[in-house]
Amino acid sequence: MASQKKHSNGNQPNNRPATQQYFYGRITREEAEKRLQERGAQEGLYLLRESISPMGNYAVSICHKSNVHHYIIEKQADGMYRIPQGILFASPVDLILHYQTNTDGFVTRPTIPCNRSHGQSPVAFRGITYQQLEKAMQIEAKKINADVDRAMGPLRDTLVKRVAGNLHTDMPWFHGKLSRQEAEDRLEKDGHEEGKFLIRQKDEKDTFALTLSSEGRPRHYLIALKQDSRLAIEDGPRFDCLMMLVDNYHNKSDGLACKLKQPCCRPGFSSNDFDQYIQDLGPSDTLPRRAPPVPPDDETDANEDRPHPDVALDMDVDELESVYGSTRLRKEVLNKTLQPHQIVLEEFKLGAGNFGSVMKGVCKVNKQDIPVAVKTLKAVDLQPGIQSELMKEAEVMKTMNHKHIVRMIGICEAGTVMLVLELAKLGPLNKYLRKNKDLPLWNILELMWQVAQGMEYLENLNFVHRDLAARNILLCDQHFAKISDFGMSKTLARENSYYVAQQAGKWPLKWYAPESIHYWKFDSKSDVWSFGITLWEAASYGAKPYHRMKCQEVIDFIQKGNRLQKPIGCSDEVYNSMLQCWTENRDRRPTFKKLVPIMKNLYKSLKDSNI
Repeated sequence: MASQKKHSNGNQPNNRPATQQYFYGRITREEAEKRLQERGAQEGLYLLRESISPMGNYAVSICHKSNVHHYIIEKQADGMYRIPQGILFASPVDLILHYQTNTDGFVTRPTIPCNRSHGQSPVAFRGITYQQLEKAMQIEAKKINADVDRAMGPLRDTLVKRVAGNLHTDMPWFHGKLSRQEAEDRLEKDGHEEGKFLIRQKDEKDTFALTLSSEGRPRHYLIALKQDSRLAIEDGPRFDCLMMLVDNYHNKSDGLACKLKQPCCRPGFSSNDFDQYIQDLGPSDTLPRRAPPVPPDDETDANEDRPHPDVALDMDVDELESVYGSTRLRKEVLNKTLQPHQIVLEEFKLGAGNFGSVMKGVCKVNKQDIPVAVKTLKAVDLQPGIQSELMKEAEVMKTMNHKHIVRMIGICEAGTVMLVLELAKLGPLNKYLRKNKDLPLWNILELMWQVAQGMEYLENLNFVHRDLAARNILLCDQHFAKISDFGMSKTLARENSYYVAQQAGKWPLKWYAPESIHYWKFDSKSDVWSFGITLWEAASYGAKPYHRMKCQEVIDFIQKGNRLQKPIGCSDEVYNSMLQCWTENRDRRPTFKKLVPIMKNLYKSLKDSNI
């Protein structure tokens, strides 16, 4: 099925997304949901949009039982389009036409187009409509003697990058060459408001600086051209042009002090031009972007098609835990391969790692729609041994059944190897804490108590995790944590109390105990050391341990008897627990069995004190 192609001429003008009234351009998931909810969220109501990133991909947002589902449409290397594991089409429009009469890809058929309002143009970038972009593309195509139809079809992405690379010069937020002090003066004169910003050209070629107002003062961020010829702020996401970078940081802070909200206009940019800039974004509610509204309960007819009780998409954590831990569910899927039709991948990418991407999805089991995370591998792109490593991880996870450990739902192979896992919707602990620094310490200890419980379970099974870190602690909600990523885990043989690696790999040395670094020995007590580092990360609200120190410097630092300093605001009792985990003599470190009541008492004591 995955290799089948639908032959249609995607280069024809009427097959281009921009010609369709249901195409909105580059709007976010939240904006798509808002438009669909405002139109009543009828069954099968849909719209098409271009993905914010990466360039060339699209997404379908479609209503099913009052919920909005999002499906990514990936552009392939040959210019064809498909949803993950789906049929190939020449254009996103052809794809939608196919699924209007077939239900082998979406939860429901896209039957009712959510058309744009009269006079509303699709959004290309903030301040640029599709009409304006395509006009600029046609001018550029003629300038370089390119065939216009091909330039607007298969060569479109290349031309968009070429044109978009210069569009920022017409934006109100771009001030050209400007010193740091001049940028601060202009922001001060315009009036500090949270999220007000400007971008200036630096002396170096293709290097810029973002000056952002937050908490009444200016903050400066370097925008540099990386080795792949894309722009990025420090180690943040990379973009093909400034327009895309600004769009991204309007939607999320991604490490900035706050999201971009309103441009500080350069001198000479008239109020009429600014009004047009705001208007070009679409409806007035798109700047700033807000969460989609939920229809009041009294506006919903009791006889409407509500979500079926078996549809778990809106379950709370306790309900999901009941489903995930169900013996019936585990027997149904663990000993057999899931079929492709049971897995529906949505647009949202949860993350990426050594093996590939992790996508949000839905798994259909026992007439239930279960929200899941799907770790995917493209079989054609696999390096030798990678697939077997993922299957080893699957075998390890297959045996796990604890509420504070991410459980495996099953495996699916359909051109792509997929490991189907429980969904922890809030993501990694370190990233969550960086964005939620007002979380009380007792709440953090509550989560670490749960991590200790999960690790005690592994300890009793004679398992060693070998990669315990805040990045591998996933949150289902603010009060429920799960341990994930068992790619490096090992079962200890009954006759051995530790595992000895045969060769070193890409090891997270900053989390490793001395005996693991020097002698490649791993056991539950080396995991205890890692737990101490993870506890430090959590108490530091996602800070990186040994920040800016190289691995050899860390090794020397530890050998001299040094340890990480107590995090700001951390109690002595919590820090003493870390130090116990970092005892050089492994035999003197606590077991997880002992750490569980220690963490519990710390959590309850801090909660009672409201710290």
